[in-house]
Amino acid sequence: MPDQQPAPTAARTTRASRAAGRSDVSGPTGREGRRLALGGAPLLAILLAAFNLRAGISSIGPVLVQVRADTGLSSTLAGLITSIPLVCFAVVGVSAPALARRFGAETVIGWSAGLLGVALLARVTGGTATLLAGTLLACAGIALVNVLLPVVVKTHFPTRIGVITGVYTAALAAGSATAAAVSAPLADLFGWQAALGAWGVLALVGTAVWVVVMRSRGGLGAATVDRASAADSSESSLSRGTPLSHLVRQPMVWALAVFFGTQAVLAYVQMGWLPTIFSDAGFSAGESGLLLSVSIVAGVPVAFLAPALAARRADQRPWTVGLTLVSISGVTGLLLAPAQGAWLWAVMLGVGSGTFPLVLSLFGLKTRSPSSTAAVSAFGQSVGYLIAAVGPFGFGLLHDAEGGWSLPLAGVLGVLFVQVLAGAVAGRPVIIPDPADAAISSA
Repeated sequence: MPDQQPAPTAARTTRASRAAGRSDVSGPTGREGRRLALGGAPLLAILLAAFNLRAGISSIGPVLVQVRADTGLSSTLAGLITSIPLVCFAVVGVSAPALARRFGAETVIGWSAGLLGVALLARVTGGTATLLAGTLLACAGIALVNVLLPVVVKTHFPTRIGVITGVYTAALAAGSATAAAVSAPLADLFGWQAALGAWGVLALVGTAVWVVVMRSRGGLGAATVDRASAADSSESSLSRGTPLSHLVRQPMVWALAVFFGTQAVLAYVQMGWLPTIFSDAGFSAGESGLLLSVSIVAGVPVAFLAPALAARRADQRPWTVGLTLVSISGVTGLLLAPAQGAWLWAVMLGVGSGTFPLVLSLFGLKTRSPSSTAAVSAFGQSVGYLIAAVGPFGFGLLHDAEGGWSLPLAGVLGVLFVQVLAGAVAGRPVIIPDPADAAISSA
């Protein structure tokens, strides 16, 4: 098994820092560099795309009681609905690098965002089968955008990976929090179908902005990953993609996948079941949705700061392990005193959710090129979401078996202890070697 390469320190050369994908040294300099770093139109398009990525999912939890009342779903089947996104992310996301090489990352994101909007609208027009089919198609669109947004960040903002990842994941969290907060009131006024369908309209608005911005900059129709890889002769072989056989030999890749998967278990259990847990603890549906929203909002500043601060150093273990320990504290509180400390537990769970933007930034920080970022992001998210798929479904099964929340929450704690171990490996100061590196070393 090939060893991973140490990450360069600040004292190393600019060339070494660029090779390692460090976001604070390489790339354009001067006025052009500042313009790219601050963003402009591409950043606006990225923010709108991110804002819509979780709204269609986090909006389900607050209205799940109404959905179950209308459809007769059991806890287990309701858990299956919240698990569908994870399975879809795993299965569809793996195709993202190939689609990006063929059509361009920006083009694939545009089509995927459009699919998301149409599917969110379509899923509320019929019965249970339509709801399931629409959720599946919406999640297919989300899966591709999930994988390719880190690639677009790596390509357009090579000097500010941590900062831009923090900004767009903060927008993602803001969209998720907004949906969680207003879906229940909207359902009370207009019905759950209108409350869920509203997020499809917003997704289509974001799609229109993405297409206009990227077309004006010549991004649509260009194979971004190929073009970026071909810019350096040492990476020219990556235009065909990073082989799976290379990825599976890298311990860091597996650590990133497990870390991504375990944090996603908590995230989707939280989005799908946290309002129900608080409802059973005595809170109203509106208060339960507000608690979920508070949890998500509490994660917004962490989502903004954690990737940017973590990118300043080669060793990210204080962040990967530290934020996981905060999540463990929040789940423990939820297990022992769900009503008495509800607001505190919600905030702690939100702070711990900073592991999501952190691991997204690691996909770029631990790789050398956009093509390698695409491959590691696709592998890590696909394997990670397969791990996470058992989370909401298993949570519902354990709840049905026990009739309470102690057993399922204890299961989540077990998952989080695995996350601590994976984070201790994923945060190490090493860089995943490209296939070209291995070829050079053996020459």
